[in-house]
Amino acid sequence: MPRIPDEKRAAVLADVKSGEKSRNQIARDHDVSVGSVTNIARAAGMTDAFDRSSVENATRAAVADNRSRRAALASALLDDADKFRARAWGKYEYYERGQFGPELVSLDKPPLRDAKEAYVALGIALDKHVVLERHDATDPGVMGSLLGTLLDGLQAKHGTGDA
Repeated sequence: MPRIPDEKRAAVLADVKSGEKSRNQIARDHDVSVGSVTNIARAAGMTDAFDRSSVENATRAAVADNRSRRAALASALLDDADKFRARAWGKYEYYERGQFGPELVSLDKPPLRDAKEAYVALGIALDKHVVLERHDATDPGVMGSLLGTLLDGLQAKHGTGDA
């Protein structure tokens, strides 16, 4: 394969130095291979031009933050379910048109239609809570630690099974 012309090499290197594009995007923009982009950067002494360790760390931090937010939301959904249940069984008040204007009417429990709506909302809150809990319970990192803990416990109680 012929050597990449100096003008094209300079353009590739300028994009590498700008740090605004990924290696793949630079390769597409200049119609060269990804390996050529890497080699041009390396030849210019830019050995860490495409180091993504900080991006990986930021991604791990964002994943942990999102997991924490889901846990808080799952807890809030249980609180919501409690409130909907209390509403389905609590005192119910409404205004009725009376002879001299609005009159407050109080019932021990809400009408069945309103209680049903409270239970529909309660069911939705519980379903979404379970979805969030299940999502994080199937996280490979969490599952690995759970399985590791389970294995350690079983081996402590029953041995490793090695003869």
